[in-house]
Amino acid sequence: MTEYQTLFLEEANELFSEAYDRLLAAEESGSLDDEGIKELFRILHTVKGGGGSVDFNRLSQYAHKLEDMLSRLRDGKIGYQSSMAGFLVDSVDQMQEILNAEAQNRLNDGEFELKLKRLERGVNKYLNAEKPSDPIAPIIQNDAIADEGFALFDPETIAAAQNENAAIEQKAPPKEEKEEEQDRFAQRVTSSSSSGENKIKTSSIRIDLDKIDLLLNRVGELVITNSVLSRFAERLESRSDREEMIERLGQLTRHIRELQDAVMSARMIPMEHIYAKLPKIARDIAKKLGKRARLIHSGDSVEVDKMIIEGLNDPLMHIIRNAIDHGIESPSERQAAHKDPVGLISVNTTQEEGQIVIRVKDDGRGIDTLRVVSKAIENRLIRADLAAKMNDEERNDLVFLAGLTTTDRATDISGRGVGMDIVKNNIAKLGGIARIKSQKGIGTSVTITLPLTLAILDGLTVNVGEQTYILPLSSVAESLQPRQSMIQANGDGSKMTLMLREHFIPIIELYSLFNIKPKHLDPTKGILIVSKAGEERVALFVDSFGAQRQVVVKSLEKNFRRVSGIGGATVQGDGTVVFILDPLGLVEKERELKAKRT
Repeated sequence: MTEYQTLFLEEANELFSEAYDRLLAAEESGSLDDEGIKELFRILHTVKGGGGSVDFNRLSQYAHKLEDMLSRLRDGKIGYQSSMAGFLVDSVDQMQEILNAEAQNRLNDGEFELKLKRLERGVNKYLNAEKPSDPIAPIIQNDAIADEGFALFDPETIAAAQNENAAIEQKAPPKEEKEEEQDRFAQRVTSSSSSGENKIKTSSIRIDLDKIDLLLNRVGELVITNSVLSRFAERLESRSDREEMIERLGQLTRHIRELQDAVMSARMIPMEHIYAKLPKIARDIAKKLGKRARLIHSGDSVEVDKMIIEGLNDPLMHIIRNAIDHGIESPSERQAAHKDPVGLISVNTTQEEGQIVIRVKDDGRGIDTLRVVSKAIENRLIRADLAAKMNDEERNDLVFLAGLTTTDRATDISGRGVGMDIVKNNIAKLGGIARIKSQKGIGTSVTITLPLTLAILDGLTVNVGEQTYILPLSSVAESLQPRQSMIQANGDGSKMTLMLREHFIPIIELYSLFNIKPKHLDPTKGILIVSKAGEERVALFVDSFGAQRQVVVKSLEKNFRRVSGIGGATVQGDGTVVFILDPLGLVEKERELKAKRT
């Protein structure tokens, strides 16, 4: 594809998202106001013109047919019907398919002609419908004077307006239509927009993420070099030289921190980029399953690292698909249960103490834990004796097992034993964790907790035996050297719990998890760091802790392999590699070891 085609492809997908928002709202309400009709017309006109200007001619031809229909609807020549919203949603789907096929040079003439004929049949059905019964239908639209209906102006006024319009048209130099559209498209890409009398200039460029990552890596090298120089400065013999060097390095550190923040802000994008398409996806799945569902979302402005946004796409799709397929009941079932026949799915994003928390809730039938346990035992995924000891939360978590499905018949939606295990694995790759809660007959909630970014973090140095680790500062609640009265042993004496302000917090012994010889086996001799692990709190038992520092995160999975409980690695000023602890992963690792011991 050419550079202009790539830019148009991105712009077109944004326009399609805007169209979906308007149309899904119209489909739900059964009406579409004049402003919505004008906005849809604008979108189609932009897609038609932009597509033609960059040689996506079939897309332009398809959009032109729809534009004709919207033009007549806007001008009041045909009336709006509630079924139009669904028809237009399906038509926008076809436009996306045509665009993607044209971009990949895989759209043949026969396939396109079939799509076009189907569109024409649908459009003609509405164009041949009766005109609106309102005798005062819109007469003047977009400064154009209607050629029929009740006249609001006298002939002289109309003639004057027509002469003025003709004069304006004569002043404009003639141009080829395609060149004109290409100029307009280029102008939109490079940007400058006006509103009323005041012109507001905005400018933006699209940068490949690899270039930002390269810049961020260079900043990371600066951080390491600065750390090396700081250590060197401390060894200078002259006190005056040492103090002056440290002062200058302090200034350099501040500049590097500002540079890091600026680069990081370029990687952060709002959640609305992933949320925009969710209502449409929910609508399509529900329609295919013969159900009714609507999806609402909030927290769209919360900014997240672009890599996390991309990694979230598949997990969210699976969760929503499962919510509609397994959770949301049929309209008749919901009415029998005194529920709204339209099921509700809500997706909310918040930023809490340096973490991103995404909650997906539905008001469906909830999880049948007995059926889940039965299927897990039947498929030999767990032993019956272990299942009998599980609490409700642990039974709900069984839905994350690979190969588990409670659907007896496989469809293109579900029933193949894949889905929620993908959710868990993909979230884990992002350094996050997924938790599920459910109440039978009320609904299900899936909570995803993720780090704010995968690139840079503020950390606390902790020591276990001869090993040094970095603990993300955002997960640290407090640290203490406990008294013996604050330590409680479990019933079997295998594990210890911290009693802190009337709360029981499980203690995780890092030396035990990583098979390290510690300096202290008694928690009262070492340090307990109370850390947040999603919605839980744990006390990490370490020998000691050191200074706070900002570190550049290097992916362990890309450079080596995934290690449970480790979120990445960083390079210290002396060149040594230090692992970054993942509190969520540590909890999972502890549970896995507990299950093996059982």
